[in-house]
Amino acid sequence: MTKVLVVAATDTMCRVLLKPWLNGLTEAGYEVHIACSRGRDFTALADLGFRMHDVRIRRTFNPLYHTRPLWKLFRLIRENHYDAVNTHSPVAAAIGRVSAWAARCKCVIYTVHGFYFHENMHPVPRALCITVEWIVGRLTDHFMFVSDEDRRTALRTGIARNEPGVTAILNGVELDLFSPGTDADREQRGQIPALRGRRVIGIVGRIVKEKGYREFLEMARAIVNLRENTAFLVVGDCLPSDRDQFGAAFRRQVQASGLQKHFFCTGFTTEVRRYLGMMDIFVLPSYREGLPRSILEAMACELPVVTTDIRGCREAVLDGATGIVVPPRDAKALTDAVLDLIDHPQKALKMGKEGRRRAVSRFDAKLVQKRFAGVFETMLARRGTALG
Repeated sequence: MTKVLVVAATDTMCRVLLKPWLNGLTEAGYEVHIACSRGRDFTALADLGFRMHDVRIRRTFNPLYHTRPLWKLFRLIRENHYDAVNTHSPVAAAIGRVSAWAARCKCVIYTVHGFYFHENMHPVPRALCITVEWIVGRLTDHFMFVSDEDRRTALRTGIARNEPGVTAILNGVELDLFSPGTDADREQRGQIPALRGRRVIGIVGRIVKEKGYREFLEMARAIVNLRENTAFLVVGDCLPSDRDQFGAAFRRQVQASGLQKHFFCTGFTTEVRRYLGMMDIFVLPSYREGLPRSILEAMACELPVVTTDIRGCREAVLDGATGIVVPPRDAKALTDAVLDLIDHPQKALKMGKEGRRRAVSRFDAKLVQKRFAGVFETMLARRGTALG
């Protein structure tokens, strides 16, 4: 059987973000192995039939922490003779590609969920990140991008060498699961004291600074002062592997601001759809993204979206049609956009419906799954590896 090794930073990423794609590979007849840091989802992924390998990968730029996972991945690839290695997330992707090159794997595919560098970054670290991506790009046989803007960026900077070596598969949303809110969702919202009888502004994502949680909190302070009948729903938490560990500080700041009666935090949950159904407005004020699935899920649930003018986000959201795009790190612009939607509910409703139509026409997970598996089929066929 044709064997593929998927290298990712965490098992949570594999379960939450990659599972539909990996299922697509198994359905196409591949034997899928996963190398990632062991966490709470490790056993669940094994139960789904994936061959799991515990390789601790840390989100740090200190090279000393990467020697051990490099060696473990090298040995794993050499011993199992994988037909392809597929890497995800910047640090894991760099380690995985170097290991695959050293082990002489015949096909190395990098799925880019968003480059670490971005246009608002200081020029020196930005240039350094691009240089690292360029170097490791020489070890990459094919790039898959969840954002077409990232694809163009990779070609413009030389990270990817040519058009045949890149594919924009986009990101996808399970349209059957993520659907418009129902009366049952509103009834459940009424059972949460902080949300009961209020307009709910929500966010989904890890509680880290680069997701814009500081601006989200500043926005919440301003809106509660102006429109007291509002609440804020946070779906997510901080992973042990996150660099800034901002989750605890965020909760303390909510308490210090006296906003605890207006906030409800779910922590990590498998019921994202249920909580999206409780929201009236979705917000994602990130500094850096690929093409965020959380926005696509919100659009599929007919929610108007307020997000930032960065790669990925501005590709998902049509400014003025499916939501409002504001500058990153600008809490006032974020506040003004959310207030606009609160004060104009018909406008918000229209944007939500248009967002659902866009999700259906462009971001159907079934289409993305086929594109993802299709890249493997094409690349392995070029290298004379038959599926089976």
